[in-house]
Amino acid sequence: MLETVIGLLAALSIASERLVEIIKGVVPYLNTAKPDPKAEGIRKTILQCLAVVAGIGTTLCARATGSIPDGSLPPGWNTPVGIFTVGLLVSGGSGLWNAILSYVFQVKELKKNEVNSQKSS
Repeated sequence: MLETVIGLLAALSIASERLVEIIKGVVPYLNTAKPDPKAEGIRKTILQCLAVVAGIGTTLCARATGSIPDGSLPPGWNTPVGIFTVGLLVSGGSGLWNAILSYVFQVKELKKNEVNSQKSS
């Protein structure tokens, strides 16, 4: 179940990042770093807020189209608060979720090797 949730969050995160990149391409102000620290701070804040909105929007769209199968998320995550939480997690970026997924697979592989070692002893 954990691998499924992490994989789903990683996929949603990638889609959300794509949406943010498309919006950045359309709005030049968001795509260009500012030399003024205050203006750059405002730009980064807008991008963070945009990432959260894109994460929530991507999650809602995926849910509405049936791309998130029933039972793939833990109980209670299908509520408005749950969808908002998934959207926040998705806005963390696909790099984060890909790293977490690779750690989960490594732990799984270590456990598998440990069991195989115990069987052969």
